[in-house]
Amino acid sequence: MIRKVAIAVLGLTIRAATTQPLLAQQVSSLFQETKTEHVSLAPGGTIRIENSFGELNIEGWNQPEVEITVIKKLPYDYEASKSAKDLSVVTVTTERKSDKEVWIATNIATHDSLLSSVARTKTEVWVEYQIHAPRDSKLVIRHDHGTVHVNNMAADIDADSGAGDMVVIIPDPESHSIDAKTTVGPIASDFGKTHKKHFVGREMVTGGTTVSSLVRLRMGRGGITLKTLQKEAYTSDQ
Repeated sequence: MIRKVAIAVLGLTIRAATTQPLLAQQVSSLFQETKTEHVSLAPGGTIRIENSFGELNIEGWNQPEVEITVIKKLPYDYEASKSAKDLSVVTVTTERKSDKEVWIATNIATHDSLLSSVARTKTEVWVEYQIHAPRDSKLVIRHDHGTVHVNNMAADIDADSGAGDMVVIIPDPESHSIDAKTTVGPIASDFGKTHKKHFVGREMVTGGTTVSSLVRLRMGRGGITLKTLQKEAYTSDQ
């Protein structure tokens, strides 16, 4: 009798081990949508990102174009019948305004005028932006909440976020002037000192010895991290 019970338990364990990955795979593919676009941009152009939320990642590269990959996700326990409809509520559009200007805008469709529907959508739908951009492009970022990660961009950066975390990794910090402030939250930096701002916020203002670019960062509720990048890392081709 004991042997039969042990065999039955073993069978259930094996079935569970083989079934769980399959279920996870089905749920992942069911509630995720990915789109990639490529847009050419002239040297020294500007990339403007409006109304983004979730996870925003921008990486500098040597290509003369912007690559934008947007991944929209819903919670794993979401209703299958509503997944496609609710993913479509959030749209991310890319518009090439001119040879030197690209706009990436996030919009949320609402069926009424209630702000609560927008807030609910931003809670239920998670958006991940993976952007590769020419290193000499200027960035203007207006992020609602989540994380902002900028790496290996050499020109001006103007980034605002309402809440979350912001990490900016700067190549050749001596050529940048930094102006960073948080309303509520810390600032961690590889260079320069931070100061208290209204007891709960921090600020940091510093300039390099050969300043050619401005990095202006603003965070509402959350932290800012400033790091340097080794020269060999940002001079290598990608």
